[in-house]
Amino acid sequence: MNEQIEVLRRLQSIDTKLKRLDGDKLYRDYDVQKKQNLIQQKKAELSKISEEIKILQRNINSKELDLKSIETEINKFRQQMNQVKTNKEYSALKTEIGGKEADKSVLEDEILRMMTTYEEMQQRYKSFEKVIAQEESQLKEVQKQVETDTQAMESEIAELKEKHSNYASRVDQDALQHYNRLVSHKDAVAIVSVINQVCQGCFMSVTAQTLNQLMSGKDITFCHSCGRILYLEDGGEGSTED
Repeated sequence: MNEQIEVLRRLQSIDTKLKRLDGDKLYRDYDVQKKQNLIQQKKAELSKISEEIKILQRNINSKELDLKSIETEINKFRQQMNQVKTNKEYSALKTEIGGKEADKSVLEDEILRMMTTYEEMQQRYKSFEKVIAQEESQLKEVQKQVETDTQAMESEIAELKEKHSNYASRVDQDALQHYNRLVSHKDAVAIVSVINQVCQGCFMSVTAQTLNQLMSGKDITFCHSCGRILYLEDGGEGSTED
């Protein structure tokens, strides 16, 4: 096999690994971001619950003030009952007290329902706090693992880049430039084999002239359809598949 082709194939193998590692790094970062977004979402829900609790507490306080006001009026009417001189005045006050007692009962029931809701919301708030604490604990574990994985990947990337530089220095500059252009446009697949006289990049048949050039192994040969660099496996003629 043409020596330049062999070096370019090694470069392509390195570039493929580098691309995979870059993708893995992004994916691991996404794991952290996903967990952070989940925590932020739950904190927003917790904040909403907290605001609802505050509003409910204000409403309860307002209702309790109304209740105290009614109780004050009932006490006032009862004191007046001790001072009236006619049955008519007594009956009128008794009717007023009855109405206020009814209002008081309705208000007490409403306050009781609101207090029940308030306690339920407080329990929900505490449950959300526990969930968030668990998620934040898990986030720390994920961040720790991602950091470890990223360091390993960075080390591998540095090693691959050094190899890439060494191989690139052994390739003719024109061939290297053409390879780099293909990598940027062909999704890192710049060099492909020919099997059964078919380019394995675009799966179009190669011409007899192209096959002869490949078999001679003297020059770099390109696919006339997709422009990728072609090669034959050692000892092969591009006519059969292993």
